[in-house]
Amino acid sequence: MKKIVILLLFFVLILSGCGQKINSNVSQEKIIGDKNAETAETVKTAGVGDVCNYFPKELIESAIGKPIVKTEISILGSEYCNYYTAYSETYDHTPYGDKPGGPQIVVVYDTEDFAKDKAYNETHGTKYETDSSISMDNYVMRNNVNKIWQTALVLGDDKYLRIKFIDDAVTGEDLVKIAKKFAEKISAGK
Repeated sequence: MKKIVILLLFFVLILSGCGQKINSNVSQEKIIGDKNAETAETVKTAGVGDVCNYFPKELIESAIGKPIVKTEISILGSEYCNYYTAYSETYDHTPYGDKPGGPQIVVVYDTEDFAKDKAYNETHGTKYETDSSISMDNYVMRNNVNKIWQTALVLGDDKYLRIKFIDDAVTGEDLVKIAKKFAEKISAGK
């Protein structure tokens, strides 16, 4: 009788273990499926993260009607791209010699805490608005004299594409035009 009870207990343990194994496989498949979906989303936005290659200078030229004379990946990495509207080897005169550069549009694929930056900028007078002519979620930032100084496209999951200018390369309205073109390209998935 003892042997039968032990044998039954053994089978119950085996069967309950098999059930857990099946459930764990189902959970494992769900986790793998979630990871695959996450990877697919990462691959989809990874192209945008290689800014200079994903957004060629011709796209910006068509938006602003002005030539881009040089495109340069920032020393910070491929998620930063500088589009120069003018360029000179002696653009910046410093005590240590001349540095190359010029007026430029800077595009950054940003994965930092946008909400924190937004709160900081708002305390310093920046107003965040949206522009309905841009075909995806966006922000248009205006300074305390109501001039556009930056635009941002919301890519989701704390991913943004920031577009700003340095040294009057373009106008604030041009930043909105560039954001429109970028949004069209992203939405088309090209």
